[in-house]
Amino acid sequence: MKLFHLNKTPQPTGIDYLIDYKSVLNEQQLSAVTSNSKRLLILAGAGTGKTKTLIYKVAHLIESGTPPEKIILLTFTRRAAKEMLDRATELLDDRCKYIQGGTFHSFCTQILRKYSCHIGYNNEFSILDNSDSVDLIQHVRSSLFIKHSSQRFPAKQSLAKLFSLHKNKQLDIRLLLQLHYPKFLVHEKDIIKLFNAYELYKAKHHIMDFDDLLFNTEKLFLEYPKILERVSSTCKNILVDEYQDTNKIQAILCERFSSFHKNITVVGDDAQSIYAFRGSDHENILRFANEYANTKIIKLEENYRSTPEILDVANSILMQSSKLFDKKLFTNRESSDLPALIKAIDEKEEAEFISQLVLHLREHQIALNQIAILFRNARDSFTLELALQSKNMPFKKFGGQKFTEAAHIKDVLAHIRVLNNPNDTVAWQRILMLIEGVGPKTAEDLFLWIQQVQSKKERVSSVDSTNWFSDSEWMNKSYYNGLNKLGKCLIQASQCDKWYDFIPLIVDYYLPICHSLYDNAQKREEDLAALLQIAKSHQDIQSFLTDLVLDPITDTVIDTLESKEEESSLTLSTIHSSKGLEWKHVIIMQCLDGIIPSTFSLDQDDSLDEELRLLYVAATRAQKMLYFTYPRTSYRQREGDYLTKASRFLDPITSKLEPWELVHDALSSNTKKEIK
Repeated sequence: MKLFHLNKTPQPTGIDYLIDYKSVLNEQQLSAVTSNSKRLLILAGAGTGKTKTLIYKVAHLIESGTPPEKIILLTFTRRAAKEMLDRATELLDDRCKYIQGGTFHSFCTQILRKYSCHIGYNNEFSILDNSDSVDLIQHVRSSLFIKHSSQRFPAKQSLAKLFSLHKNKQLDIRLLLQLHYPKFLVHEKDIIKLFNAYELYKAKHHIMDFDDLLFNTEKLFLEYPKILERVSSTCKNILVDEYQDTNKIQAILCERFSSFHKNITVVGDDAQSIYAFRGSDHENILRFANEYANTKIIKLEENYRSTPEILDVANSILMQSSKLFDKKLFTNRESSDLPALIKAIDEKEEAEFISQLVLHLREHQIALNQIAILFRNARDSFTLELALQSKNMPFKKFGGQKFTEAAHIKDVLAHIRVLNNPNDTVAWQRILMLIEGVGPKTAEDLFLWIQQVQSKKERVSSVDSTNWFSDSEWMNKSYYNGLNKLGKCLIQASQCDKWYDFIPLIVDYYLPICHSLYDNAQKREEDLAALLQIAKSHQDIQSFLTDLVLDPITDTVIDTLESKEEESSLTLSTIHSSKGLEWKHVIIMQCLDGIIPSTFSLDQDDSLDEELRLLYVAATRAQKMLYFTYPRTSYRQREGDYLTKASRFLDPITSKLEPWELVHDALSSNTKKEIK
C-alpha cells in the first residue's frame, strides 16, 4: 500500500499587531490593555498613565477585531473623548475615528433624537442649560401661585439642585430634604407639587433639562425593552472613563448599554471621587466588582508625575480614609525636597508669602504657567488676588463664566432655539422680554397668542411676515414696533438656505438691543462673531445647539482677547477645577479646619472622607514641589479676628513636611519674607 503524507495545516500564531504594546507600556498597563476579561475594573492612581492606558486599550480592541463603530467610549467631557480618539487615531489609524465617543449626556441625546417619540417628545426637543432650568422652575412656581410670606420657601437655585439630586441619585424628595434642606420639610407638599408641574411643563413643550437626558433614556429602556436590545446590540465594548464620578443613574445606564454583549471596562480612581455635590456616588466604583460577576481588577500604581517625597505625603493622606481600595503609589523619579508647611500670622501675610514665593520662583526660571495656587472655595483667594495685582503679576483664575452663560450669547441663542423648537417657552420668554415694555406677564400672554396662531402650522415661517402681530390686541401697544421687528427677523431667518446664514440676521436685529443694555457692547460683538464661526462647523441647527449645551466653551472671547498679551500666567484654581491637571510647583492655601475639611463635613464620615480625597487630589497635582500654607488668625464678619486651627488632615503628615519660617527683613523698607 502506498502512503500519501498529509502536511499538518499550520495554525495561526496570533494576531500580527501593528503596535508593540510591550515596549511602550509598563507591566500593569500592559495587563489592563491586553486583558480579555469581559468585566474589567482598572484602578488608576493619580499620574499613573490612565489616559495613555485607555487609548492603547481602544487601539488593542480594534487590532483584536472589534468593529470600531461598536466601541463606546464614555467620558465626562466631549473634549476629553475627542482628544483620546485623536491620539488613538494617531497611534493606530483612521479606524479609530469610527468609535462612538462622548459624554453620557451626548450619547443619551443621540438615542433620544431617534426614539423620544415613544415617550411623548418630538425629535427636535430643546435642551435647557442649568440657568434656563432655574428660570423655568421659577416660572412654573409663579404659575402655581406658591407663596410663603411667613416661612421662607426654597430659592429657585436650591429647588433646581434638589430636583437634580432626586433624578441623579434616584432618592425620594422627602429624604433629600431631610439630608440637605431640613428647614424646608414644612414645604414638602408644595415642593413635590412644583416638581410634578415642572415635569409636566417640560413634557408638554418638548423641553428636556440636563438630567432628563439620562432619566428619559432609562425611562425609554424600561418601557421599550426592544429598543434597549437594539441599542445595546450596537455596544460590543463599553469603556467608561472616570467611573468614580458617575452617579446612580449613570451606573444603571452602564449596565443597560452592556446588557447585550456583557463587555464593560471602567477606569477610575476611588481616591479621586470629589463630586458628591453634583450627585456622583463614590460607592459605584467600590461596588463594581460585586455587581458585575467575574470582574478582573487591575491596579495602576506607578506614578510618572511626582517626586517620591510628594507621593509619600499623598499616600499618607489616603491612609486616613475609611473607604478605599488597597493601593499605594510609587515612582522611579529622583528624590527632591520635602513638601513645605508654612504657617503665616494672618491671611494677609499668607498672601504676601505666596506672591513673593511666586516672584522668587520666576526669578529662578520657573515659568508662571508652571505654578498653581489651589484653594477649597473661590472666595478663599480674594486676599491673594489683591497681593498679586499689587505686584502686577498676571494670573488666570479657573472657574470663570462659560461662553454660553454670557447674557448676550444666551439672548442670541434663544432666538435660534425658537426657530428650532417653536414650543420652547423659555426661549420665547427671553426674546420677548428683550423688547422694551414687555415684562414677564406680557411675554407669557404673547407666547400663548403665538401658540394659537401656530396651532395648525409647523414653523414660524408659515405666519404672514408682513402682518405677524397685526392682531388688534397688539396694534396700539407701546411695544408693537418691537414685536413687529422681531416677527420680521424670525420670518427672514427661517427662509435662509443654509441654516447658519440666519445668525447674521439675528445678530443685526439684536445689536441695537445689545448696545442699549451693555456699556461694553462693542467687545461683546466679538463674541457674536465667534458664535457664527462655531455655528459654521456644525451640519445643522440641532447639533449646534446640542453641542453648546453639552460641551460649553469655557471662556468668552472678551476673556481671551484680554489674556492674549500675557505671555505666561499664574494659575489660581479651586481644587475641583484642578483635577486632571499638573504643574511643577503647587501651593495649597488656607489649609484650615472649616475650609478643608469644610465646616459642613465635620459631622459626616462620608463627607469627611470626600474632603480628604479632595486634599489628595490637590497634592497629586504637583510634579516637583508642594507647599501647604495656612494663617494662624483669620476674620469672620460677625466674630472679627479669631484663632484658626490647622487642617486635621495635616497632623498625620507633619513629619513628612519641612516647616518653613517667615522672617521679616528689618533692613528693607518693605515687609520682605525670607525662606529659611
